[in-house]
Amino acid sequence: MRSTRSILIGAALVTLALGATPLTAQAAGPESPSPSPVGSAANGQLMLYYDIGYNNWCDDWAGESPDWGTCRNKVSSIYNNGYPGNLDDVWVYWGLNYTGARRGIANGVGLSDLRLYPFDANTGSGSGQALNDNISSHVWANIF
Repeated sequence: MRSTRSILIGAALVTLALGATPLTAQAAGPESPSPSPVGSAANGQLMLYYDIGYNNWCDDWAGESPDWGTCRNKVSSIYNNGYPGNLDDVWVYWGLNYTGARRGIANGVGLSDLRLYPFDANTGSGSGQALNDNISSHVWANIF
């Protein structure tokens, strides 16, 4: 399990090195990360919801997905409930097959209103656009 200090240092290094702005439990942006919609125990899933506030479930993924299918460009809240450890963070992408703009979501971070979070600037098509109703694919990664 990573310490808070390790997460903050890792986030700072990634942000400086890549110009990326991964969302972490300590610095998630305009809204504080929401608690897990299913409790505090990790279940190894990236959890997707059509509506803000973790309402109207869409799908869960334990692995990567190059195409979100019926959830594509229709998700308004998301929770990274992956198991802590290797490949526990997620890059979400504007385009299919991990293309276009991206945004990192750290392990344990929930975003109950994706209208408040943009894709990272200068990362491809969709840069700077809100994540809400704009995500097409994701991959598990080590962001930090």
